[in-house]
Formats: sequence, structure tokens, C-alpha cells
Amino acid sequence: MKLRIAETAWDALKAQLLAREDVETAGILLGRHVGTGAGEAVAVEHSFALPDEAYRVRRPDQISIDPVALNRLTRPARDHGLSIFTIHTHPSAREAWFSAADDAGDSRLMPSLSCQVPRVPHGSLVLASSGAVAARSFTPTGQIRDVDLQVVGRTTMGSAMRPVQTESWHARQELALGAGGQARLRHLRLAVVGLGGIGSVVAMQLAHLGVGELVLIDGDVVETSNVSRIVGARMTDLDKAKVEVAARYASNLGFARQVECVGQFLSPEHEALFASCDIVVSCVDRMTPRALLNRWAYRHLVPVVDLGVAFRVDGSAKIVADAGRVVVIGPGRPCLACWGHLDPNELRREAQSEEDRARDVAAGYLEGVEEPQPSVMAFNTHVAGAGVIEVMRLATGFAGTDSPPLRIAFSFSDGTVRRNSLAGIHACKICSRHRDP
Repeated sequence: MKLRIAETAWDALKAQLLAREDVETAGILLGRHVGTGAGEAVAVEHSFALPDEAYRVRRPDQISIDPVALNRLTRPARDHGLSIFTIHTHPSAREAWFSAADDAGDSRLMPSLSCQVPRVPHGSLVLASSGAVAARSFTPTGQIRDVDLQVVGRTTMGSAMRPVQTESWHARQELALGAGGQARLRHLRLAVVGLGGIGSVVAMQLAHLGVGELVLIDGDVVETSNVSRIVGARMTDLDKAKVEVAARYASNLGFARQVECVGQFLSPEHEALFASCDIVVSCVDRMTPRALLNRWAYRHLVPVVDLGVAFRVDGSAKIVADAGRVVVIGPGRPCLACWGHLDPNELRREAQSEEDRARDVAAGYLEGVEEPQPSVMAFNTHVAGAGVIEVMRLATGFAGTDSPPLRIAFSFSDGTVRRNSLAGIHACKICSRHRDP
């Protein structure tokens, strides 16, 4: 099971919990649970240290919490069906582990939590003075399961990564990423949404990197004009699903443990699938799926790397406007709406029926909506590579995490690359709660 918390919230909680070294300190995490085909995920919505008055006993090696105070503090979980995870410190420990007293306490508390908030998992964490964490959850029948705590912000690294045997075909990558970085890629579950010109290049690069699980999402099929721009496509693949072409390439390469195909356009019914992933790369060319991914990134604390290429040419095939971009959204970062990449008018147009759209086009309200847009493999590859580098930064922290880029802008005609920042970010309903102060 994955337990996700925003980096800013985790840092604040750790500071509170580790403020005293003479006694144990406890806290609560309340999160939204989603059951997925790839396991369960909980995104923490509230986290806090217990107030002093909540303790009945507080010593260096033991704590006891007042049940009345605990019931009061966990009421939001009962009201909204949230998972409850307790956390407490072991002040003198460098390693995190559950003691016999912890086991005895959880054996009494967890069944009570399951009765108060049924049908969602509950659990506990131990935080050592070094910052090391041990986490576990409990089923209603008392079975204990391992929990991977993922702190999501500048990176999305988990706490329960299992060792991976060094593989000779990734030896040169390990020289750059280290054995730990390569292992993180092998444990990664990553989705690519949109397998057209950019998405097919992204999927190809991720497959070569050795990402463990690839989820490929697209409801479109290969057309004649796609063959020159989709990696792995052949002229005999006309009318074949784009996800099948990408999956064939990745499967033939043989590095991924699992390649999952979803031959549908992204829709609200895919929210649980999204929540099952560690990182999502958006290569869509429509506003509606982009808006869904934007909202889910903050709801489920899953980083999204959004890629786009657009340019216009005149009658003599001369480029008159061009742009490529990589935007990383999720906890600690402004969302696509703040960057101005969600167009309300375009969202309205995409929500129209074919009849209403045809009527607006005929009336002159919509221009150019059915016209094909230019697309060139070289430009797509340029942006795709930059996007995959940001995936590597999120998953491995290979280039440091002090100042990760929020948005990268390209001009192919000028040959320039710029890092963008936002000045005067407004109070956004989607991302403000999860942004850095």
C-alpha cells in the first residue's frame, strides 16, 4: 500500500514530532483512500502533532493517549470516511522499528478504528530521531501489511523500496544515476497518457530506462499521417490502437516487468488507475483530459509532467510561431490553471455535442477547430527527452532537488530554452493548499 503526503506537510509534521528528544511525541495523519487494481493508495489530507493535553502518559519510552481526545481529533475521518494513521517517535533510535509495546497498542486501537471508520485501511508509523520511518497498515481482520510512505514534492521517493539486483544492461545508466537511482526506476509505476507523436517517444525512453511498470492510456488508432511520428509504428499498423504499438515496442525490449494497455481516452472513470501510479506523463492534445490530470495531481498527490508542442507555419512553410513546454505539477508546485494552460473556452467546446459544435463553426463562433496542426518528429523528441529528464529527477533526484524547474519553455526557431517562474500566484482552489508557502 502507498501512503502519500506532500513534502511541505511532512516536513512540518516531522519538525513538530522531533522537537522534543526527552519524550515520545505522537501525531495523526488522515487521508483519502482509493482501492486500485495495483493495490491501495492513501493521500494524506490532514496531519498534525497531538496537543499536550491529549497525553495521559508521556515518557521517553512510552505514551498513552486520552481516548476522548483521540476521538475528537479523528472526527474528520469519521465524518468523511478517511483512513487514520497514527505516528509516534522513538527519540533515541537511529532506525525505525515497531516495539512490543507498539504491537500491543495497535492490536487494541486498530480494531476500534475499523469499527468507527469501516471499509478503509488504518495503520501506524514510527519515526526515529534520524528521520527514518517504518509504516504498516491493518486489515479489518488484523492482518498487517507493509506501507510505502511516499513524500511527494521536489521528488517522489518512497520509504519501502526493496533491493534490486544490478542488471548488466543498465550498467552505464547506473554510472549516472547510481544503483539506488536505477532501483527506484525499477520500482516505479508510471503512466503515459496520450501515445501520439510525443507520447510514443516518452514511452520508448521510459522503456529503455528500465521503468518497472508502464501504464499506456490512449483511445486513438494509428492513421496514415501518424506513422512518421510514432515510435515503433509501421505502415502495416494502420487502424491498430496506438497503445498496442507502444506496448509492442516496450514488451519486445523486455525491461519492464509489466506493460498495461488502456485503449480508451482518459475519463473520470480512470481516477483510481491514476491514483495507482507514482508519476504520470501527460502527452494529450485536448483540454478535458489535461484538466482531469491537473485536478487529480493534487487530490491524490501524484506528480504530473505535462508536455506540449505547438507551432504555426505560413503559406511558404516558414515557421511564424513555435513553442514547446514541460510543466511539472503536483504538491509544492503551481497547477496548469495557474500557468494559463487550461482554456475555459476550449473546455466548453470539447464538452459540446458534435451537432452544437458544427452549428457554432457554421455561425463563425469557432475557427480552425477541425484543421490539422503541424507536427514534426524532431520537435516532439526534443520536448519528450526534456520531460523524461524531469521524470528521472522526480524518481531519483539525480541532479539535486534544491531548485527543480517548474516550467521549461523551448523555441525551436530561436534555439532557446528558458526556465519559467510565476510571479504573484493567486489563491487557486486546486493547488494553493499544496503549494510551498
